[in-house]
Amino acid sequence: MTESHLLVTCDCLKLINPQTQVTRLRFPLPNVVLYATYQENKRLFAFVLKTSGGRVDNCQTSVCYIFESNNEGEKVCDSVGLAKQIAFHEELDRKASEKAKEIVKDKQQKELSKQKQIKKDLEEQSRLIAASSRSNPHGGEGQFVVLRSSQSEDSNLGEDGKKKRESET
Repeated sequence: MTESHLLVTCDCLKLINPQTQVTRLRFPLPNVVLYATYQENKRLFAFVLKTSGGRVDNCQTSVCYIFESNNEGEKVCDSVGLAKQIAFHEELDRKASEKAKEIVKDKQQKELSKQKQIKKDLEEQSRLIAASSRSNPHGGEGQFVVLRSSQSEDSNLGEDGKKKRESET
């Protein structure tokens, strides 16, 4: 039997040589599908890994590793369970963050599209205004608008001036 230290992280399980601190084996945490203790000997615990890409037929297989611990195996299993929960919540947070970024990006693209459409509409209006001023070469000469005068101006003109102006309009 070889002594190793088991390091449980949110990414993996590592078996480490206690003298050299070199990692002997690394197991990705998402590949750990089952972990449990042995009922009759609480120092024994095991975990099952799913593996893909077998050498012969490239199919998914499972491998079971059994260990004896100096402490209760239940504590090790609790640590693995906690690490899997943390990893799961981190993955959910990462996906939610990506979704939020996508929503912001979509909103920005829609706003940019609206701004482009507004610019296009303004350019079209400018072309129409320029075209209408070219079609009227006099530029508005000879045209006039009659405005009504205010009461104060009417009182200054007197009765004859009012009648004269009313007859002109």
